[in-house]
Amino acid sequence: MFRATLDHLVCLCQGQLSLVSESAEKGSGPVVPAMATMPRASTHAEEDILYGTLQCVSCKERFPILEGVAIVVPDVRGYVLHHAKGISKSVPEERIPKAYRREYRAYLEELRTLEEEHIEEDLESERVNALYLMNHYMPASEMMTVAAASPLLKEWIERYWDQGPMELVAGWIPEKASVLELGCGVGGLYQRLCRRLNHRLPGISPVYLGMDSSFHSVLIARHLNFGGPFAGRLAHPADLLFGNSSRGFPEGISWKMRAGDGANTADFVVAEIDASPAKKESFDVSVSLNAIDMLEDPETLVYAQSHSVKPGGDVIQSGPYIWHERISKKLRGRLPKGIADSASAVEWLYSKNGLEITNRELHVPWLFFKHLRQIELYSVHAFIARKGA
Repeated sequence: MFRATLDHLVCLCQGQLSLVSESAEKGSGPVVPAMATMPRASTHAEEDILYGTLQCVSCKERFPILEGVAIVVPDVRGYVLHHAKGISKSVPEERIPKAYRREYRAYLEELRTLEEEHIEEDLESERVNALYLMNHYMPASEMMTVAAASPLLKEWIERYWDQGPMELVAGWIPEKASVLELGCGVGGLYQRLCRRLNHRLPGISPVYLGMDSSFHSVLIARHLNFGGPFAGRLAHPADLLFGNSSRGFPEGISWKMRAGDGANTADFVVAEIDASPAKKESFDVSVSLNAIDMLEDPETLVYAQSHSVKPGGDVIQSGPYIWHERISKKLRGRLPKGIADSASAVEWLYSKNGLEITNRELHVPWLFFKHLRQIELYSVHAFIARKGA
């Protein structure tokens, strides 16, 4: 976590966060900088805090920083245990907070005894992150080499790949905007924004903050964009006969930018959408791509976005609306008569929370590459809504 990131975060109780070291965490000594730092490959003298603790000055709640990733969630213990698979790939066991290190070790042992499942709901798995790496970072020109084995997939990629929601949304965001992204994944939107956001007027610091619930995804996002540490393998799904993610990305591939010009201006942290630690009304734009239909209560995203932008700021939302029946049933029970489709329902949620729709695209093509013989095409609804001044 970069020191400047602290300026844009608050505790979940809305109290101010302070950075403390492990020695201060034990109750000995004053609040001092965190233990370990990593020099930034940048024109700035910024340091990347690899390990330490954030503590709320009001409620005294503590949030760890592990391998450069700040974890600001309601239940830190539960998070670390349930995301042990992703955390253990890069974080040494002795760096896990002592309060739940023994439980963490036992949880990892239990995971090792289970046969690895081929599922895509596990956001810490290499398979899932391989899927998102390809879809977030590879342009159509690079995809041609991957998809050459299938003329059918090649045709779809040429037609739709570079026209998806990320390209659309990146074009909607003003060059001088400060941006909060909820559900940032492995950081592909920032790759499309960083050069524009980081070349602003002298003396004006641009801001991008990405939040996601997956530790492994945030770790990858920081690695690809800032050169942060990452001990895992970067791969993409090829012929699944040879493994869930059977082909590694070669060094020097064009998307691997490691945009060092973003120092002091951007970061990625672990957080939950329904408990965002972003400071109230501190961003010009809040973005969420393809996440609203994954939430137990979709309206929590509307509130989080509205809460984070300044008066007169914009929120941007997109989604294919692949609802789980349990969630859609709850949503249907709240809708007024006359709303008969998901796009209208989601726009209604934003409008009822005081946000005015100012621009929309009803059918944005989004291709999601699965492997050499499978690609999915979604029709995505995207819009901008403005918060009242």
